[in-house]
Amino acid sequence: MPRPEPPALWQASAGNSTGDAPSKNAGTVLAFDGRRILDPDGILLAELASDERWYTSDGVPCHGLMLPAPRVQPEVNPGERAAAQRAADSAWMDSAVETIASLAKSKATLTGDDVWAELPMPPREPRMIGNALNRARGLGYIEATDEHRPSERRNNNHSRPIRVWRSLTHKQTQLC
Repeated sequence: MPRPEPPALWQASAGNSTGDAPSKNAGTVLAFDGRRILDPDGILLAELASDERWYTSDGVPCHGLMLPAPRVQPEVNPGERAAAQRAADSAWMDSAVETIASLAKSKATLTGDDVWAELPMPPREPRMIGNALNRARGLGYIEATDEHRPSERRNNNHSRPIRVWRSLTHKQTQLC
C-alpha cells in the first residue's frame, strides 16, 4: 500500500519568522497532523489516544520524544576565514617580535623557550615561533649562534636541542 503524503508543514524558524509555508520538509524535525506526530517522511512517531495519552506507532505509551540536537555550523566564506587567520597571525607575529625585542634588551642570550615563557598568547601554529625569531633577527634585535641547548619544554618537543640566540640590544655594563 503506498504511503500517504505527509501534511503541509508550517514552522517558524530563524529563516521563516513570517509563518509562510516552507518548502516541503525543509529543516523540519517533526510534523503535527491533528493528534499525530510524524517524522519528516510522514512516518507515525506518536499518536494521542482517546485516553489523552501518547502512544508510539507500536502502541507503547510514551512520555516524550528524544530528538538529536541540531548541528549548527557557522557559514563562513573560506576566503574570509583565511583573511581572518592571516590578520590574527600578523597581529600575533607583531606581538611576538615585540616580546623578543624586550627579551633581547634584558638578556644577553635567549632561546625559543624564553620566548614561549613570555608570550601573552601562544601562536595558532607552534612553528611560528621560529618565524618570529627570524623576523627579530632581520630587524637587528638578535643573531643566531652555533650554540644549542636542550629545550626545557619536555612535554611539547621532547627536550630536543634548540638554538641559542645572542642579543644585539642587551645593555652591557662597560668596565672602566
